[in-house]
Amino acid sequence: MKKFLIMIVDDEPANLNILDYMLHSEGYNIAAFPRGDLALKAALNKQPDLVLLDIRMPVMDGYELCKHFKNNDLLKDIPIIFISALDDIQDKVKAFDVGGIDYITKPFNEREVLSRVKIHIQLRQHQYHLEDLVKSRTNELTQAYHRLKIWDDAKDQWLSFLAHEIRTPLNGIFGTMQLLLEKLDDEDADDIKEMYYDAMRRMKNLVDDALMLIRIKVDSENYTDNLNHLDISQYLNVIINNVNYYVKDIQFEVINENDSKLNVYADESLLFKAVQDLIMVTTKCLGPNQIIQIKFKNIDNKQFLIISTNDKSLNKEDIDSFFYPFGQRTLFKGSGEFGLGPVLAKSIIKLFHGSVEIRNKEDGSGFIIEVCFPHP
Repeated sequence: MKKFLIMIVDDEPANLNILDYMLHSEGYNIAAFPRGDLALKAALNKQPDLVLLDIRMPVMDGYELCKHFKNNDLLKDIPIIFISALDDIQDKVKAFDVGGIDYITKPFNEREVLSRVKIHIQLRQHQYHLEDLVKSRTNELTQAYHRLKIWDDAKDQWLSFLAHEIRTPLNGIFGTMQLLLEKLDDEDADDIKEMYYDAMRRMKNLVDDALMLIRIKVDSENYTDNLNHLDISQYLNVIINNVNYYVKDIQFEVINENDSKLNVYADESLLFKAVQDLIMVTTKCLGPNQIIQIKFKNIDNKQFLIISTNDKSLNKEDIDSFFYPFGQRTLFKGSGEFGLGPVLAKSIIKLFHGSVEIRNKEDGSGFIIEVCFPHP
């Protein structure tokens, strides 16, 4: 079993001796230094698993040493616990600002120090495990990629293998993270779990969208075998409810000119997804409490679904890159990009002989996404 190396940095010999004895008795390897500059040189040579760091020291104080750690690729992930006689709130806040993960005030209690060290060593151990897992899965994906090239002539097998090889490591990572999250028991646990489950959902959606996009490009004929005449206006309430589940601060106004319908000869699940993705990405461009207007109308031999906003318009770069993979970079809110939603929606609409475009309103009061299909 790995013996973890803990680095102690304190200019008081008595503190070094006490912490050295205390932690060594618990089975940890110890590297003790009276000055920050000496500790930094030693850490660059052999990286510790955890650092216990005093603040007031000659030559280089604890804040400066912590900054050096966090600005160095070899050292930036090493957890640092400050141990100091400074108990003012500003000193503690500064310690966290420069990269510390914990703070213990002197005179310290032995049980408190050992408990905090144990917790952060366990977290560090989990981090090592995840890194090894990611490396292993990355290696598997690399090997899978080379095998896929060999299978290029057998596209059905190629796609099936790709789906399996991508989902398997991701499911392993997600499962491991869930186990780790269950061990969290502090006031930040709920926020961390919420962030994780949101990231997991987005990653799974991204993988599914990527695989569907590949299948449409490589094997589009399989999506044109099971088509039906569909009226997308009948599905609109379900789509809006789905969007509202994730985006609760947007309102919708539906306008149906002259009882117009959008009749399309298409695959039901794909057309449903295309419209839902377009509405979802529209919400990401809006501020809170805005209204999205959805209009159906027929002109001559064409039928339109028009999604429009009354908030800010988009800049030219965003308009031009809107339907590129990961093309949207400047959102008014959201995560900073659309992923594959718009490009996949465009591919689906094109598959069923439709078109989609985006443009700003002439008065600058928002933008319009216009989906057009010929009459069936």
